[in-house]
Amino acid sequence: MREIKNLSSALLSNSPYIHLSNTHIGNLKSLIDRVHQAGKRASVNVELIGGFNLDRNGAQFLKQMFHADVVMVSNPLLVKSLKKLGLYTILRVILIDSLSLENSARIISETSCDAVELRPAIYGMEYINKLRQARPDLDFFLAGFIHSDKIIEQARGLRFKGVTLSDKFLWGPSKTK
Repeated sequence: MREIKNLSSALLSNSPYIHLSNTHIGNLKSLIDRVHQAGKRASVNVELIGGFNLDRNGAQFLKQMFHADVVMVSNPLLVKSLKKLGLYTILRVILIDSLSLENSARIISETSCDAVELRPAIYGMEYINKLRQARPDLDFFLAGFIHSDKIIEQARGLRFKGVTLSDKFLWGPSKTK
């Protein structure tokens, strides 16, 4: 969910998780509280929380004060401190060329994250088998340029744990597109 105005629609979706994107530290707690009140789990991308600094205290705030359930990061060095707090961590990986693919496989094999988000979707689907070899025990999510049910079905066929997407018309059974 990129825009707060879409939170109500997101809460009505059939997804057990709501990813809060482009939030601010001032409204993060109330947004996570609304997600929890709806019986869902809250995911945040620490790089997209305005006014937030992910140092040791910031990581503790995510867990103890804001009660985030899932934390997404692009920096594999941050995973270890988040994991120590008991947070489910998703490492975001951007595939742009063969070098990033090789580096990503190495980083995935060396990090202690719980899951990996691959983006953009087209490359994530193409290279999922290679990246699974790096850590077969991980959950993999797909993101970036997911604009149709067809892509979501392909992701299911490739055994992705889920997709992260902002197109609210793809969020649930009451699609209007």
